[in-house]
Amino acid sequence: MKKLSLALAAVGLIAALHTGQAQVQQNRLGLTIHGGLDQHMTAFSRIPEEENCCPEFTGGQGNAYGVQALFLTPLSASIGLDVRVGFYKGSVDLVTTEALEIFNRGVRETATVQHDLNVSSSMLVTDVLGRINLDSKLQFLAGVSLGYNLSGTYAQKEVLLTPSNATFSNGARSRNSRSGQLESLNGIYAGITGGLTYEFAANADRTIYVAPELLVTLSPTNLLANTSWLIQRMRAGLAVSFIPPAVEEELSDIELFDIARNAPQRQSVDISSVPVPTVVASGINDAGEASASSNIRIEEFASNRVRPLLPYVFFEKGSNALSSRYRQIAKEQVESYSLENFYNLDAMVTYYQMLNVVGRRMLDRPEATLSIVGCRDKSEESLSDDLAKRRALVVKSYLVDVWSVDANRITVEDRGLPSNASSSEDADGAAENMRVEITSNDPLILAPVGSKDTMKVFSPIGMRFTPSVQNNVGLKSWTIFVSQNEQIIKALHGQGAPPAAIDWRIAETARFIPRGVRNMEYMLVVQDSSGKVIPSDAQSIAVSEVLLSDKAKMGGTDKNIDRYSLILFGFDRADISSENQILIEEVKKNITPRSVVKVVGYSDRVGDAAYNQSLSERRAKAVASALSTERTSILGVGESLPLYDNQTPEGRFYSRTVEIIVETPR
Repeated sequence: MKKLSLALAAVGLIAALHTGQAQVQQNRLGLTIHGGLDQHMTAFSRIPEEENCCPEFTGGQGNAYGVQALFLTPLSASIGLDVRVGFYKGSVDLVTTEALEIFNRGVRETATVQHDLNVSSSMLVTDVLGRINLDSKLQFLAGVSLGYNLSGTYAQKEVLLTPSNATFSNGARSRNSRSGQLESLNGIYAGITGGLTYEFAANADRTIYVAPELLVTLSPTNLLANTSWLIQRMRAGLAVSFIPPAVEEELSDIELFDIARNAPQRQSVDISSVPVPTVVASGINDAGEASASSNIRIEEFASNRVRPLLPYVFFEKGSNALSSRYRQIAKEQVESYSLENFYNLDAMVTYYQMLNVVGRRMLDRPEATLSIVGCRDKSEESLSDDLAKRRALVVKSYLVDVWSVDANRITVEDRGLPSNASSSEDADGAAENMRVEITSNDPLILAPVGSKDTMKVFSPIGMRFTPSVQNNVGLKSWTIFVSQNEQIIKALHGQGAPPAAIDWRIAETARFIPRGVRNMEYMLVVQDSSGKVIPSDAQSIAVSEVLLSDKAKMGGTDKNIDRYSLILFGFDRADISSENQILIEEVKKNITPRSVVKVVGYSDRVGDAAYNQSLSERRAKAVASALSTERTSILGVGESLPLYDNQTPEGRFYSRTVEIIVETPR
């Protein structure tokens, strides 16, 4: 105790002889590893758990080690706060001897008996320490330590040391050998801690720091209940800390839109040194060509629609958790779940119900079986050997646990890359390979989702925004908002200065356009390097709407527009799969001599734009050839006007498609 008290006093004296210097003025995270020397000060003859004839255990030294997470935050130029939370484990051998008078074979002798008690304990410990800079590297630490004892074990025995030819009454030279758990362990440990640390930067950027350190803790709390047993600790070790990279907070679309709408009018702003954004909108047709008008006409038609069901479930890198994009329901909702609720929705919205669609169809078709194959990308090979299998098991578990599909009807496999893998050299391709593939012996389980509903046709099909920014040096980002009153209908984003043209396919966000809308607005919003938000003036787009009820009142000729989407075009593939061939045969049945057929091929954004244009044309021609009908037009639009958001793997897969539009007069 005296040695430890002197050590702590010496630490404090050194601190008093120095003045504080500037320290690192940023929060840091880190880890400490310590080896400990514990001084046990005891005055007891037995622990509460066991009887013992020892006269008294008077203390000893034990070894320990600890690991703690570290958080450092500056409070001023020379003072900081150091918080540590972690694990500490120590052990000690308490040994004492006593001399006893015995009769050994009729002769009075003095026997020496050794009493051994070994105790190990572990605790969770928190240190809350203040840091005072003594110079640029040396720092004084002082504060409190609080711990909670988790568990402890003991082992005790008595050994007859001398005479060598004597034994205890049990005929052996040892007795009272017992061990077990320390039930009398006190829960709380508390103490006062002081120490020194010598800290230096480990890299040129001064973001990583290494610090050897020495800490002393004086504690008034006993290890065991109703037992005089104090532990004073000296810890020596190493702390490694780092400054986390700055995470720049991004404004949400709603926040950015609100700031832009309430920004000062341009005439009140000095435009000589700030970016000045402007934007003009024009319509575009299927081929991506600009049209004369920027007004939008929305017309309703009776329609048969067929939406493919992509049989893949995608995962984040290194993860086997189902993404929140996929709609998951509770088991209690299964009985009331109806596929009819989702037939009239967008293909992507229907896709996110895919696991529920498969679950419902599996219950409706009890002879069907599923094969679920988990895959992983090359970039994930070092992360986990069983990642692909765990992905497949997650999908199976959802169908079994929620939908009560018999587990024996579902087989699970795992592999590396999918059989028709995307390119791992590209970030988009790698993300597409992180998936689970589902197949079934019954084609109706994964059949396209068909419906008879009302279809909105937009004319023009899209808008092209042509932005311009004066003083555009150092722009951080740009956003184009299309809105109606205070509701955002579409937000298009990018980093740096905006490109020469930005296209928006209106049907992609049709469900966000309110019924009966007469006007929409658009504006360009840029942020400079300081994060300042600068909007353009808002411009209007006139909207007219013709409903089925309007056309019924007016009379005249109308038409049905049936739309069929083909998917399952593999990466960089234009051949007709067996699944698509089945759908093409169904389309043929609905084409009359009066029908006009349009075949439009698309691609995703992966790869060269010119190559994707050619690929989409080859896909459209392959489908048109399979249809072999007259009055058919063929168009390939490549990636110029994607059907769906290409930021996600499923959006890119659904963009690798051909649409067959059959217009039949009524």
